[in-house]
Amino acid sequence: MTGADAIARMLSKHGVEHFFHVPGGITGLFPAIEDVGIDLVMARSEKGAAYMADGYSRISFKPSVCFGQAGPGAINLAAGLSEPFWTCTPVIALTGSTGTGHVYKYQYQELDEMPLFAPTTKWNVEINRSDRAAEIMRDAFQVATSGCPGPVHVNLRYDASRGEAEASELHVDPTYMGYPAKRYRPSTEDVNAVLDVISQAQRPVIVAGGGVTISRAWDEVIRFAETLAAPVATTLNGKGAIPDAHPLSIGVVGRYSKSTANRIVDEADVVFFVGTRAGGMSTDNWSTPGQDAEIVQLDIEPKAIGRNYDTRASMVCDVKLGLQDLTRAINERLANPAPKTEYLRMIREAKEEWEKEAAPVMSSEEVPIKPHRVIKEIREALEKEDILVSDTGQMGAWTGVMYETLAPGRRYIRAAGTLGWSLASAIGAKFAAPESNVLAVIGDGGVLYHIGEIETALRWEKPFVTVVLNNGALGMIHLSLERSYGRKALKSSDFLDVDYGKVARSFGAHGERVVDPSDLRGALRSAFDSGKPAVIDVVVDLHELSPMSFYRKLPGSRNL
Repeated sequence: MTGADAIARMLSKHGVEHFFHVPGGITGLFPAIEDVGIDLVMARSEKGAAYMADGYSRISFKPSVCFGQAGPGAINLAAGLSEPFWTCTPVIALTGSTGTGHVYKYQYQELDEMPLFAPTTKWNVEINRSDRAAEIMRDAFQVATSGCPGPVHVNLRYDASRGEAEASELHVDPTYMGYPAKRYRPSTEDVNAVLDVISQAQRPVIVAGGGVTISRAWDEVIRFAETLAAPVATTLNGKGAIPDAHPLSIGVVGRYSKSTANRIVDEADVVFFVGTRAGGMSTDNWSTPGQDAEIVQLDIEPKAIGRNYDTRASMVCDVKLGLQDLTRAINERLANPAPKTEYLRMIREAKEEWEKEAAPVMSSEEVPIKPHRVIKEIREALEKEDILVSDTGQMGAWTGVMYETLAPGRRYIRAAGTLGWSLASAIGAKFAAPESNVLAVIGDGGVLYHIGEIETALRWEKPFVTVVLNNGALGMIHLSLERSYGRKALKSSDFLDVDYGKVARSFGAHGERVVDPSDLRGALRSAFDSGKPAVIDVVVDLHELSPMSFYRKLPGSRNL
């Protein structure tokens, strides 16, 4: 069989259902993929294809595949892998490349693709011979899904794609058809060392990160927190590790955060980082917690342990198995732990104080519309198992802090730093969960990056809703200049008044503009009832500060 045939068969054997791509170059690959029953989902850009694969993989807990051809297509695809790299998502990026016989001869679109993918992949590999194609693709799935999951790049030379090799049996280990594959337990010594520290804590706090949702360890987090009687903060990627409605949940901590969550973590005597690297976002540049708290850490990656905080004890293992062993050890050692009545009362009162302050603005009838009100209406429009997809920047702050998760699980995903990601990623999420409502929250600064993918969703009949918070500007840039430097915002941060609902209608999708908060509920209902991809353009208050630690220090801010 040809190298293209071998790749197609290996994708099929690993359970791949959708091939997100922009076609070109290796034309023989596409009929081979279609012949094995995989959907050829053509996107309108290679970055869009990568983001669809990312959203699909995060919701399905399966590895996904995307493709871009040689040269410019590969460059675009490489840029799209930053998100799965940051969020540890097993996206396999396949690129076509100049044939080995034409290298260094100024062939059309010739580039050295390999260095482009080096910063954003776990493994960056090339197929130069057709008889290696099946083997390398098998290894790509293994690397992408095992240990700490992450993206892999496979560069396929044209001649390796077309060349024929002796057909042999294609061996596949089903373990690598999902993630995390090959879970690892902690050592008994590490479990005891961590328990020695946390069992003495009077004010313990658990910070649950993206590793919890990757491991699907939300039940273990809740059980452990209840056993220890410890409040749980989450990072943005860890949102869903515990329902926001749970009595021990204190919300998102760090730069985009609840003020009460930051305060409680600051005052903790022991902080247990679970499945988080304790990076700048989740610790507000390592100020929350401060350096006085005792730190224990659990992570699948040894290099994440102690990188930013000195640790008293640590566990290198899968989150799910690690928390199971730790909870079992607590129950064996601390049969009747001392109650933390006063501490838990303080936690409850802090949460009630925040909710009391947030309630008026979340119900505000003011025009322009308050973003808080938009998030409240979205929460009421979605069922607890529906999926919210958030863009980066202020969208991450608005949704991460104000959107309440009602059930544990990965039903909230967000961009780790890429503007415009959420629209395309929401389409991938809809491929993964066709029976669920999917809603993306994006700003007018991000929506035009990939609005062309509305056509992709229409073509594939994947209805989802995009809510655009339209304040006519790049809000963070505008406010940073206006509030922080005491000067007028630069013209380069402001936009023309564009009705993105009309733009959606020009595609044949559903579109509306909302300027009055009383119309939000009906607009959301109409969007979902339309059965089409839909865009709701909501005109919001440019000068409303989102819930960020930085903004809380500015005059006129809300303590949210």
